[in-house]
Amino acid sequence: MARLGIVVSTLSGLSFADLQQLAREAESAGIEAIFSPEFMNDALANCMVMAQATAKIKVGTWIANIYLRHPMLCAQTAVALDAMSQGRFLLGLGVSHRPLVEGIYQEKMERPREFLRTYIATVRDITTGKGVPGSPVQPRAATYRVPIYVGALALGTVELAGELADGVMLYLCPKHRLPKVRAAIDKGASKAGRSATAVEITTGLPTCISDDLEAARTAAKNNLAFYGRLPFYNKLFQNSGFVQEAAALAEGNPQGVSDRMADELSLIGPSSRCREQLAAFREAGIQLPIIVPVPVGNQPYDHAVRTAIATLA
Repeated sequence: MARLGIVVSTLSGLSFADLQQLAREAESAGIEAIFSPEFMNDALANCMVMAQATAKIKVGTWIANIYLRHPMLCAQTAVALDAMSQGRFLLGLGVSHRPLVEGIYQEKMERPREFLRTYIATVRDITTGKGVPGSPVQPRAATYRVPIYVGALALGTVELAGELADGVMLYLCPKHRLPKVRAAIDKGASKAGRSATAVEITTGLPTCISDDLEAARTAAKNNLAFYGRLPFYNKLFQNSGFVQEAAALAEGNPQGVSDRMADELSLIGPSSRCREQLAAFREAGIQLPIIVPVPVGNQPYDHAVRTAIATLA
């Protein structure tokens, strides 16, 4: 069976009971992993909720914000999830975005990539049993193992993943950018003296499934316009060749997303078309595609998730 992950978000109004039910449905459909995003919610707590309702599917954060919790606390929560899920937990970590971290969370973002480096090292040391130097009481290590994945938009962060992580979590990454991604992973892995094959390549794929292609494309464009207002994503769009689109979005023009941009960054349209687009990302080198359901028109969010499961699992 082809590997597949899916993101399910409580930000859309899902109850925790709904989250558990969708996790069970994803598991029954053979999906490998289910992920929780993090914004004004607790992704690790959501993973605990999903793990308690399932038996086989992996549960992971997509992506836990390193500015919201101390690395020691993050590590100990990961250890608990590792035990409760019997080794099914994946810890995705990322720096989030300056407007959120500094504007909403009121935390100072300085040298985020270096902070991410030290954060990963601390979490890794604790979960693998190396502990905390100088502490009179050492924290519990993982019963199984906590794989660490790095959320990465910039190639420098991809390189860091190649050096330190078990996997990289890309998002809104067109297929033509993947050779640069692989080169960055190779460079980071070489620094650490390990094989680049140790780093799994995943990417999130906004997925708008509808027999009405234009309605699906409109939903995809609206989704991309939201991300285009965030500086890190806007820079990613520029670096991916969507220069005019990025400029329009930076100026607050939501109509700036072109058809080409929408089609290269999302799965859009009828079921057969979305399956073909998904296959193309796999052929380009994505080892674990992660579906990010986006409702089309007035479609309820849970219906979008169930449609994605039924269509792509």
